[in-house]
Amino acid sequence: MTLHGDVSDFLAIAEVADATTKWLAMHLQTDVAAARPRGGRDRVSLTILQQARDYLAQVREGFVLSVRAGQVSDSSEMRYLLERVLLDWDALSRELGLALESETEVEFDRALERVRGQLLAFGMALVALAALPRLPSESVTFPHSYNKPPTYADIPAPVTPGQVLDRIEEMEGMVWQFARGRWGDLLRRRYGPLRRTYGFFETSALLAGEHARRFTSTSL
Repeated sequence: MTLHGDVSDFLAIAEVADATTKWLAMHLQTDVAAARPRGGRDRVSLTILQQARDYLAQVREGFVLSVRAGQVSDSSEMRYLLERVLLDWDALSRELGLALESETEVEFDRALERVRGQLLAFGMALVALAALPRLPSESVTFPHSYNKPPTYADIPAPVTPGQVLDRIEEMEGMVWQFARGRWGDLLRRRYGPLRRTYGFFETSALLAGEHARRFTSTSL
């Protein structure tokens, strides 16, 4: 059976999210216990972290392409988004191939195909952020949870565009911190962002994997 594009996209997200979650769980369990500052220094770790960065970059680009002024009701948030997002539009449009001096039909089709991936990544991320607080306790694997049974119910889903952007930027920053491997410091000083980032990838892996299985079963 040949996978449709939609299925392969969901599978790619599920694989990246699952690999990132398992990599984090391993280091949070072993490196913290051994008090050793290890992180993304070997080839496998570098690959996993780069894939996580690439996925979050797609999520950010999808956010930029999706945000609308009508979604923002607060003037301070609008100023924040103008400074952080809309002023970067020229650079983003060049990167996506949308600012072509002379567009051919092939170039235009290729640009649209690339944009589709960013919108899918952002849509999937929004679903994961909304589902994170409701993830069943039996699915929560964060190694240092203080809740018994473990839960993410205390992590609010972002509502406004500004809150969504804050969460994206927080996760991007945490992925860079993971490469440093100072797990004890992260647990002591960045516990909230660490747990939110871990939970996001964990939820993304479960949801994207479930979507891919549904598409696969209906296409058999």
